[in-house]
Amino acid sequence: MKITRIGKETKGRRQCVISLGIGKDTYTACLRRLEESLRRVRFDGDFIYWNEIYPENSPEHFSAPFGFKPYCFFAARQLGYDQILWIDSPCIAIRSLEPVFKDMESHGYILFNNNYGQTMGQWSSDEALAKNGLTREQALRIPEIPCSVLGLDLRSSIAQQFLHDWNCIMSDGVTAKGTRDTITDWEDYQAIAWNRNSRVSSDRRVRGHRHDQTAAGIVAHRLGMSPYADYLRDIHYEAKPIDFSTSILHHREFGDRIATLDEIYYSIFFYKPFLRGPLSLVRKVAGKMRSIMSRYSGF
Repeated sequence: MKITRIGKETKGRRQCVISLGIGKDTYTACLRRLEESLRRVRFDGDFIYWNEIYPENSPEHFSAPFGFKPYCFFAARQLGYDQILWIDSPCIAIRSLEPVFKDMESHGYILFNNNYGQTMGQWSSDEALAKNGLTREQALRIPEIPCSVLGLDLRSSIAQQFLHDWNCIMSDGVTAKGTRDTITDWEDYQAIAWNRNSRVSSDRRVRGHRHDQTAAGIVAHRLGMSPYADYLRDIHYEAKPIDFSTSILHHREFGDRIATLDEIYYSIFFYKPFLRGPLSLVRKVAGKMRSIMSRYSGF
């Protein structure tokens, strides 16, 4: 675990962003990019991250996929932080996080709206739902909660209860895995994640199993915690584009190289709003002109 002081300590509260990136060079590069983005938006808190060793007592990945996340919260709590915001390493801050932490303080937690409008029932295995006493139809009415960014104000009793229950349900041997079976290898893991060959359900509405998100969604539903925040966007989903309220951007990378902050900022703050639209219009007009010219070229 490493701690980087980015902002000054605010009297009366201690806030931090936590993240983890272990196993690939791109993961640690993403952590460095996330840290730099926190500096650029002048985050007033600390950045705590794990880039070599998982938090103490964290389960093995195949026994509880992403089960390390509650333990990252536990570690930050033990250090005395009140407001803790988990941000996946492929994400970056693009605007001030102050509204995020204010909402976290007001509600006791911050859960983000799902950009895709998906439900937990689309991303939960049959066994996980049965383990938690939910039918498929019930789960299809529960919103899927993104766990790429999730915040808890541990001065709040509901946040404390969520963290406790989230860890318990992730440790029950079924909910995080999506199956009672042993996950044998990465191929099997992917089959569970994407419901390949009906690995986790024969229901055609089920697209896969989302491990920590499934667990978080079930716990939030039980506690009456609803996703409400709209500060998060996904760079790869343009049906809900970045707007002036977007503070955090999910920027997944699919190769060995990750985009730099300057490249991302140029794309979202200059190229897309000011160049792409006009250039697309110019190309469209030019295409029509070529069509007209070719139509009359025989005369």
